[in-house]
Amino acid sequence: MDHHQILTEDELAMLRDLGSSQETAAGQSLSGYLATPLLGLLQRADQLVLEARFAGHQLRFPLRFTQGDDGFVEPRIAAPVIKELGYPHLRAWRLDQKARLKVADTECLVHSLSLDGLVVEGLPTGLVIGATLSGTLLIHELAPLPLCAELVRHIHQRNGVQGWALHFQMAKPDLEQLRSWMFQRHQDAFTQAYQPR
Repeated sequence: MDHHQILTEDELAMLRDLGSSQETAAGQSLSGYLATPLLGLLQRADQLVLEARFAGHQLRFPLRFTQGDDGFVEPRIAAPVIKELGYPHLRAWRLDQKARLKVADTECLVHSLSLDGLVVEGLPTGLVIGATLSGTLLIHELAPLPLCAELVRHIHQRNGVQGWALHFQMAKPDLEQLRSWMFQRHQDAFTQAYQPR
């Protein structure tokens, strides 16, 4: 899996220093040299996550530890999955982003985008809830992202837009690319929240 560096060297240093003033249950900090049993446990874990909550959002960064030839352990993180807090259930963060969804020879307008859903205007008439379709998500800054989607519900928005809410799936590398792109948009949208205090 290709991990793009999304943190500065200072931010990575901060992560390396996590726990330097506190001991973990095993009596070791999360930076530097880890005992083989603890390192083995971290490397075998199905999922490690670094979670941050602020500005009404939960950011869950996939985390893994790698050990270099010198024995030094370094944390590696990828772009986070972003959820909105304040709802009865965690809800995927939605970006009001104009994009296009190409289905067959038709390009439809995307009004809202999350990591697994779209609100789309202009799909062919006659579609029903539960119908599936294949298409390509077109976002200006990214390569085309093929996806498969299911129509979840018909949308009537206050501004007169009518369309469909879709739940979609795409290949893991494409989803990681979309997740990184959405994290950049999140940083742009919440600049204040990302500023040090």
